[in-house]
Amino acid sequence: MSFLSRIFPPSRENRLQTEREQWLRVPGLSHALKRLLETPLPDFNATVTDVPWLVFDFETSGLDATTDCILSIGSVVAEKGQIGLASAQHHYISTGNPVNACSAIINHITPEMLREGIAQDEAMEALFASLTGRVAVVHGRMVERAFINAWLFTRYGREGLPLLWIDTLELERRHQQAARRMQNDLRLSSIRRDYHLPDYPAHHALCDAVATAEVLLAQIRARSHSHDLPLKAFLCD
Repeated sequence: MSFLSRIFPPSRENRLQTEREQWLRVPGLSHALKRLLETPLPDFNATVTDVPWLVFDFETSGLDATTDCILSIGSVVAEKGQIGLASAQHHYISTGNPVNACSAIINHITPEMLREGIAQDEAMEALFASLTGRVAVVHGRMVERAFINAWLFTRYGREGLPLLWIDTLELERRHQQAARRMQNDLRLSSIRRDYHLPDYPAHHALCDAVATAEVLLAQIRARSHSHDLPLKAFLCD
């Protein structure tokens, strides 16, 4: 890092663009991943609801991305403040690994479901295709990012795909800290109740993706008041 860059650190937009250019030099990138990286980033100053989102969720066999695996992926597109249910996708992932008994109790995913699923490579390619030109929206970015990183490292030997992330869990934590009203329970279901949203079945990837999209719309409405806030106000660092 140069002396000037330490004094004047690059903007988030410039940093992400540099990281994308570095990724594009990695040999053997898949078509979907290359297209995602070549597509211009959304405008950081645009109103957050004017920028298209891909809201998605992973159900996994555990929280350790180095030893556990993705069992299912659910996603839905949101544009102009509306959730496009016709865009909804849900895939079980055929991993070849036995189902963890603990995870089966939580998400009710059985070996029979996985046997009819798609390969993880195919599922990740579909995810990258859907993320092209869109902001990644999740509840609890730590899980999804860790499993994406693990897949990338296995295929390309590097991590940290330069995406724009909105994390509804992190947004709620920030809001509670600013209001000095900290709660220990930041689960998706609990936050939905705080915003008077109906209960949905938990631990189903598509249901959780739709539930997260609704929470983000409620969070935006609660924070925007009479003016429209820009995308950059909601992004994770």
